[in-house]
Amino acid sequence: MVKFLKLSFDGVNHLIPLNNIIGVEPGATTKVNILYNSVGHRATGASEVLGFEITATTANDATKTKEQTNAVVDAIENALVTSWTKPFFVLDDLPYVVTGVAQIEVEYSA
Repeated sequence: MVKFLKLSFDGVNHLIPLNNIIGVEPGATTKVNILYNSVGHRATGASEVLGFEITATTANDATKTKEQTNAVVDAIENALVTSWTKPFFVLDDLPYVVTGVAQIEVEYSA
């Protein structure tokens, strides 16, 4: 069974699949990147999804971004050890409030 982190932001629920994650790393200050070892295509076929980027504007220095990254890794671990009958793990207890969620994409021009 595939497990997901469920992250709510701005009235929208985002599902982040936990299978095929190859790493979680601090991105630019305020950002945490969840990277995949597989690539998914957008509906237009013009770009490929490489992962997710979670932003918290109050995690505005390297120490805070590292703390946020560690919290995401801990949430992934907690999600994976829960029963297979619980495929969604709500990500709602991060140290810094999430202010953005986006897919990390590479766009290809024809």
